This record gives sequence, structure tokens and C-alpha cells, in this order.
Amino acid sequence: MPSGYWERARTLRTSRRRFMGAGATATAGVAGMALVGCGDDDDDDSPGGGASPTTAASQAPAGSPTAPPVVRGGTIRLPLSGASSANPPTIFPFENLTYLAQTPAGFQYSRLLRGKNGADVDNGDNTAMEGDVVSKWEQPDNQSYVFTLKPNAKWQNKAPMNGRAITATDFVKTYEAFLGISQNAAGWKAVVDKITAPDEKTIKIALKAPYAPFLVTHASSAEAVWFIPAETIANDQAKKDPVGSGPFIFDKFESGVAISWKKNPDYYDAPLPNFDAAEAGLINDPQRLVAALQSGDYDLSGLNGPIYKENRSKLDNKGTDVFTQGLALGAFYFNFDNKPWNDLRVRQALSMALDRDGYLKVQDGTGKGNYHSFLPPGLAPFYLSPRDQKAKYGAQAKYWTRDVKAARDLLKAATGSDTLKFKLFCNVDRYGSEAQQAWELFASTLKDAGFEAELVFQEYGSYIQSTYLGKMPEGGCACGPLIGSPRDPDNMFNNYWSESARHNFGGTPIEQQKDIDAMIVKQRTLLDPKERVQYIQDMQVKMTESLLVIPYHSSAGWVYANPWVKNWYHKVGYAYMPDSLMKANFTEERVKKG
Repeated sequence: MPSGYWERARTLRTSRRRFMGAGATATAGVAGMALVGCGDDDDDDSPGGGASPTTAASQAPAGSPTAPPVVRGGTIRLPLSGASSANPPTIFPFENLTYLAQTPAGFQYSRLLRGKNGADVDNGDNTAMEGDVVSKWEQPDNQSYVFTLKPNAKWQNKAPMNGRAITATDFVKTYEAFLGISQNAAGWKAVVDKITAPDEKTIKIALKAPYAPFLVTHASSAEAVWFIPAETIANDQAKKDPVGSGPFIFDKFESGVAISWKKNPDYYDAPLPNFDAAEAGLINDPQRLVAALQSGDYDLSGLNGPIYKENRSKLDNKGTDVFTQGLALGAFYFNFDNKPWNDLRVRQALSMALDRDGYLKVQDGTGKGNYHSFLPPGLAPFYLSPRDQKAKYGAQAKYWTRDVKAARDLLKAATGSDTLKFKLFCNVDRYGSEAQQAWELFASTLKDAGFEAELVFQEYGSYIQSTYLGKMPEGGCACGPLIGSPRDPDNMFNNYWSESARHNFGGTPIEQQKDIDAMIVKQRTLLDPKERVQYIQDMQVKMTESLLVIPYHSSAGWVYANPWVKNWYHKVGYAYMPDSLMKANFTEERVKKG
């Protein structure tokens, strides 16, 4: 955990009302208690989905005495989302929750705040923020924020916006549209009382109550209120030819091939971005990605842990590696009207039947993976490892350990039978080959404890609109990532909260749901960082008592950049590419290649 976390915590306790400008001071405030050293590489290409960086090759920051001059130009080419790249079902991010819609949005759209990156910033520190479309932000009290737009902020020079200045009223209109369209709107309605524009450069956000992680989970979130002009939402242009205020201007979407953008010459943070254009390919086969990196067709790519040992030697040793901890939590989840999943003993048996260590040996080529708890390993310092912190789990630790006999006994006591046949719903056309291997390993090894799973691979669109929301056929359950890119534990807890529009469980809530809801609500109000960390760790132990979901293993990830990519610092999350890439650049030799 970066030492700066507790320094920010001390600062928070002594001065809650202070000004927070873009830069280091912006990491404190109420959001200073939120996650540190965590994030997501945006590649939901493993059963653990995305991941958070833990190590990376260091580079001198641009502008430092040892850094070479920044070279501008060239087209940065990379896959849209590593081994989970695929055609987005829509390029309008309010219309669909999938990472395939949210990831490209970061190129053409802005947020209030964005992730800060560089040699002096932990790559996974989501509390490290800077102004995106705003120049400064203040917190007058525990329930309000005031954001000031950058004076030169304007829409891209493309109809119907035609380069006009951005106003605070524009943001209010965007927010109103978001509330009427997005499934994520419920998370804002639950927290935000109202958003107003006191003048054309000032956005004021009033909260319903103090909310610890607001700046992290809302103001800088890359899966919520993208600043999209209301005009392009009303005329459906956002679905086919988006216009924003971000670093790149949307060019075209070639189905099955790539999405491309051109540099925004009027960007408010000009001369950024340093690249003339960006192209995100839609291939997802890991071996093809490695081959593209070898040939230079791709400049960088998110890859995955299982192929690391076999493929790292094929790539240039001078390139940059980032190893990542799992962030997109993966679990079995249920509709509790589907018997016998409403019986705690059956869920306990299933958890004890899982061979988490065995799966890691097969799938985690980096040797850096771990178990998911009810939070993913990437959410440090909140995450409490069920493998490495068994003493803290106490009597509940046994449910994280494979014990076939105990699992069989529980299953027999609950059902009266030695076997349970059921359908296991999951997805592979988006989550990739590693996910398919995981689902097949589950089905094979669970048989030892009497669980006979029939795998049902659903098409992604159908899966995300039904199974993912807890709508499962009778007798079945599901497994897969529960969220793509949590920035704070509250993002993850929203998938467990009964009042959330996107909670994963379905049917009649289990007996302990009221206790789970109460804990989720309480952690949002804990404004002391140390207290919140401890409470959330205790929650993970308490939630093991009910096993609302059954988390499995978390393979580590791997991200690689070719050596001609300079000043690149991997930034995690759905918007990691523009957050990091617009400050990166090529060597002169690479620029000449276009």
C-alpha cells in the first residue's frame, strides 16, 4: 500500500473543507479514503476479468532532466480490450453496461475528473486524480462539491456541436439524459440529490448524505456520466457518430476490424494527445495478439497470465511489462427462487468443492494470482485474502478451502442426495478462452463433491441482459465476472445490495440480506479512512457466513508495451487507454512508420 494513503488520510481529517485542485492535493478530500493501489487493466479476458498493476518497468517522466524530448505523431495501435476485444453492441455508453461500450467512450468523451498517471503515481491508485474537463474542484461541506470548467473547454469541431464552448448547463442536460437511459443511473440517484449550474462555468453537485468514495466512484468513473452532448443523444448521433470533448475525435467503426480516432486539435489540454491517431483492433485471440506485438502491428496490448511463460520470450526484452492483480471479481451467483441454492449448506458445499489453488496452478502463468474474496485482490488496501489471511477469517476460513468430504456431507444433508445436477450458465464469446477453460475446470472438479454441472454458454448480449442480472432458468446458477472495473469497494458492493438495479442475485433474498444491506450502507458513511478499511475487511469475513455469491480464483494479468512506446504508464480502468496514452509518445523511428 503506498505510504501516501495514510498521509492523505491525515490531511483529510484535519481539513475537510480545503480546496482540491488538479494534482496531488486532489487525491484527498472525501475520496482520499477510497481505494489505493487498485484498478483494472480493462481486459476481462480471464475468469477474474480485469486487473490492477503491481509492477512495471520504470521510465523517466516527460519533462524530467533525464527524459528525452517528447516526440509527437504516429498512430497508436492496440486491441480494444486485450483478449476480450470484440465488436461493441453499441458505441453509446449510456445504452449498455458492457466494457465494450465503455472502453471506446474514453477516447472521444470527457469526465469531470480523470486518473492521474506518471512515474510518481502508483499505476493503480484511483485516488490519484486530476481535472479532466474541470480546472479545479472544491468541497464546501460533506455533502456538496463544486467543479469549475476549464476556460478553454469546448466541444469537438464536428456537427452539431461545431466547436462551441462547453457550459455547465451542458453537463446538467447530459446528467438528465443519463438518468433516463443508463442502468447505472440508480447508483447516482441513490447518492446525488441534484446537479445544478450556478453559472456557465460552475457545476454544483449536492449529495443526499455524506458518501465516502464520491470523487472516485462518480466524478472520475469511466462507466457512468460520460460528458456527452445532449443534442447528440436526442438525435441518436451518439449511437453512430459520436461527438465529445475528449482527446480523440471518432473516425469510424469497422465491425470485426477496428475502431479508429483522430487527434482532437482543439483539445483543452493541447498539445496532448501526442499521437496523431488511435486505432483499437477487435481481435481477441491471445496468440494473434502476441504475433501482432512481435510484428509491430500492435504497439501494446493487455494479455493474460496463462500465456506469459510460453510467450514472453517471443517479445522484445526491452519492452515494458506490467503484471496485474485481479480486479473484476468472478463468482458463482444465484436466483434464490431456484432450489436448492437458497439453502446455505448447498452454497457452503459448492465453495468447499472448488479447487482454487489447483485452478491457479493451471491458469496463472505469472504465479502472482490469488483468491477473490467478496472483493477482488486488486482492491488494496480493502481486500482481505481468504488464502493468506486465514487467521482473520477464523471459523469461516474453512469455506475457502477445498474439502471434498465436507462438501459431500453438506450436500447430502441439504438435499438428501449424493449428487446435484444443474445447469451452469456462463459466457465465452466475450470473456475469452481462459474463461472457457475455467468453466470447464469447474465442471470437471466439482463432480468430486457430487455437483454435476451442465455448462450452458450463452451469447453475450443475452447473458448480460438476463443471467447477469440474476434472471436464470429454474434450477440453474451462473458464474462469471460480476463487475468489470470497480474503482472502490462500493462499486463491488453495489452488486450485492438489494436496492441496486444491477445486483447479480435474483429471486427471494436470502435471510441475511438485511444484514448485508446494512453493512453496505454503513461503509459509505465512514469518513475516516482507517476505520473504513478495517470495517470493509470485517465485512468480507461476515459475508462468508452467508455466501451470497461464491467467489473463485483470480489469475494475474499481463500487459506489454513495445520499446518504442515512451512515457507510457499503465492506468487501470475502462478509460485507462486515453488516460495513459494521450501522454505517451513514440520514438522518432516509430513516428516515421505512421
